[in-house]
Amino acid sequence: MNNELTDWPLDFSLDSEKQAFDTSCAIRPSRTPDLCPTQSDRSALSKNTQNGTEPPLYYVQVRGQNLVCLDMDGKQRLCLAQISSTLLKDYSYNEIHNRRVALGITCVQCSPGQLETLRESGAMPASSRRCGTITLREAERLVKSFLDEPEHPRLPENFAFDVIHHCGWGCRGQFSPARYNSSRAKCVRCSSCQTFLSPNKFIFHSHVPHHLDAVQVNAYRHPDAANFNAWRRHLFLDHPNPSLSTIYAWEDVKAMFNGGNRKRYSTQTKKQQKSDETIDLRHQAWRDVHRNPNYVAGSVAPEG
Repeated sequence: MNNELTDWPLDFSLDSEKQAFDTSCAIRPSRTPDLCPTQSDRSALSKNTQNGTEPPLYYVQVRGQNLVCLDMDGKQRLCLAQISSTLLKDYSYNEIHNRRVALGITCVQCSPGQLETLRESGAMPASSRRCGTITLREAERLVKSFLDEPEHPRLPENFAFDVIHHCGWGCRGQFSPARYNSSRAKCVRCSSCQTFLSPNKFIFHSHVPHHLDAVQVNAYRHPDAANFNAWRRHLFLDHPNPSLSTIYAWEDVKAMFNGGNRKRYSTQTKKQQKSDETIDLRHQAWRDVHRNPNYVAGSVAPEG
């Protein structure tokens, strides 16, 4: 079975990525003014890069939000802290961190010089001591996993990813996206025994090779976690050089059923809700007393 996605019109091309992240906001004066950086912002960015010691900063738009971007090792990188405080401000630090780890997104720290430049541009607070960055593509995946409803990527009907894990003695299989309709769906078929398993159970599934000696058999590599997100860190495409569209489709499949999109409530909302519940209980108790036939006139109604 040929599992390369070369003949299907998936929306994972570089053109679609450029549409999702409009990087021309800082150079097109025809953009809406409130979505583009101000003149003072542009002056700050140019001032920080006049010495030429650090790569220049510029703006990119992610879902209408201007974010400062810098080039690191030939890749466009965004500040994770700025993404968290703008696009993902309704989610807690732990939610964002856990989702990033589950998606396999690595946070790369910028250099002290780059951090100073980010401080002067206003992208980072003056008191910040470090700044983690993620690539433009990783930012899209992270934001999409929170703000968009999970959906199956457009794939051929009988398509399956060839996958492999290295836990235990390792195992190869075929991951069927069409069968992946819940976090515990049995959508991975073992290539050795043809058994269908859920992704997280598959990484605990392996067969002892007959050619190994006793010492090698005892060298069992156990997965580092046993929750339903663990498989995303252990299951890989079994292909030496997969196409870009296949990689993007695999990333989108892994983003499905990944912890939900629950938004956090502010502390004020929680306090108000608790206060309202207390008042309701007090009024209910007062009404119950009045319905009591042994109620004595002159009782004082509860406050609130």
